[in-house]
Amino acid sequence: MKDRNKLILHILQKEDLTGIIKTFTFPWSSLQATQEKWERYYTEQQTNIRTVCIAKIGNEFIGYGSLLNNTEYQEFKNFGIPEINDVWISAEYRGNGFGKRLVQRLEAIALKENHKQVGIGVGLYKDYGFAQKLYVRMGYIPDGNGVTYKYQPVTPGDSYPVDDDLIIWFKKNL
Repeated sequence: MKDRNKLILHILQKEDLTGIIKTFTFPWSSLQATQEKWERYYTEQQTNIRTVCIAKIGNEFIGYGSLLNNTEYQEFKNFGIPEINDVWISAEYRGNGFGKRLVQRLEAIALKENHKQVGIGVGLYKDYGFAQKLYVRMGYIPDGNGVTYKYQPVTPGDSYPVDDDLIIWFKKNL
């Protein structure tokens, strides 16, 4: 197990971008798409759309997550609920409490911004298993509006791909 006490959480800085892009260019994406994503995240942070938190052990990037003030999920948007978004902990570090500490930091940011609730979406297939269990243990409960696909409510009887856009949404009082 990696030493929990050595976890460093900090807000994204411009100098982090090169290391993040190098570390988190996944096999299912391209270097260009990853670079565009992180440049967009940095710009969104500069314009107060999102706050990105980076997780590191020493100089090694192990994860990230963000607090999205301008969510695309209409239910949260209607009530001014920020969304904890795009949380990732590298596979070799999962199960050691790092994800929990990252989410807690994002919750603290939401609380500091005077939010009373925070929301989070999670995928439905097995790759999201760690996250599903973590969010429930942390007190997140389903928002009661069922599943969405690409942020839109699903229609009973219709078929949808089981992919990263098929999401169930949770909320938590802060």
